[in-house]
Amino acid sequence: MADQQQPEVKVRFVKKKGGHGAAHGGAWKVAYADLVTAMMAFFLLMWLLNSADKNTKAGIAGMFQDANFFNTERGKEILANHGKGILPGGRGMAPGPDGDGGSDTTAENPEVTEEEHKAMEATAEAIDKAFQQDELLQAFKDQITMDFTDEGLRIQIQDKASQVLFDSGSATLKSYTMSILKEIAKELGKLPNRVVIGGHTDAAQYSNKAYTNWELSSERANAARRVMEGAAGGLRPGQVRRVTGYADTIPLEGKDPKDPQNRRISIVVISAATEAAESKRQKAQPLDKGRKVEPSPEARETPKH
Repeated sequence: MADQQQPEVKVRFVKKKGGHGAAHGGAWKVAYADLVTAMMAFFLLMWLLNSADKNTKAGIAGMFQDANFFNTERGKEILANHGKGILPGGRGMAPGPDGDGGSDTTAENPEVTEEEHKAMEATAEAIDKAFQQDELLQAFKDQITMDFTDEGLRIQIQDKASQVLFDSGSATLKSYTMSILKEIAKELGKLPNRVVIGGHTDAAQYSNKAYTNWELSSERANAARRVMEGAAGGLRPGQVRRVTGYADTIPLEGKDPKDPQNRRISIVVISAATEAAESKRQKAQPLDKGRKVEPSPEARETPKH
């Protein structure tokens, strides 16, 4: 029996087939996610293009046709006048308070400041040239001063005893003053920068205490704004950042406070860096209600009776 041959044992390996899910795996999920993402991007693009005006569309089309489109005259014009973004309040491509194109690039790139300064200088030269060529405006050349301050380009239109800008004691503009303001606004409207308009008076006071130089200077500044923003003006909607009446608080350097030249309109083209700094200062800082305010030593003293 010991010599009896044992039957041969055969081992068979059986491979189990997976179900339907194992055959396809999860690849379809990735493809579906890509499709949904592409469709979402497509519809977002269609919505943005539908919200864009014809100038923005012209800029986009020009960019696809020529990579250097925004370096051409037409491209620069679109960028300056219509580069504020597709959506209302958008910052778009043009520089502004904190870049007005995304971030504050002024501090990071000094070339931005240099280019902006050159653009303001070119605008000042264009205004000066316009006053030299126009026969009507030639008579007012000595009443226009232009210089650079820490804020940007400042243009001042001053009174002269023989040629005043407004009717005496009122905010009614002379016809030639309107022509002066419109010519200046036409050039400033080409810049992406915003402007600040100020009204100034001399130190002569009203006998009527109810109406002072504060009211007069504010109304005159606002009258100038209306002309510069009007249909025949040149400033873009929203280009005026602030209108202020200064009364007689800022007389011209070296001038008597009662000198007629102190009666003037000042227009400051503010730089991107200045506007960014102003916006930063104006941001509200929340009060720390948990901080305990210690009384002063005088307040801690026991009052004596």
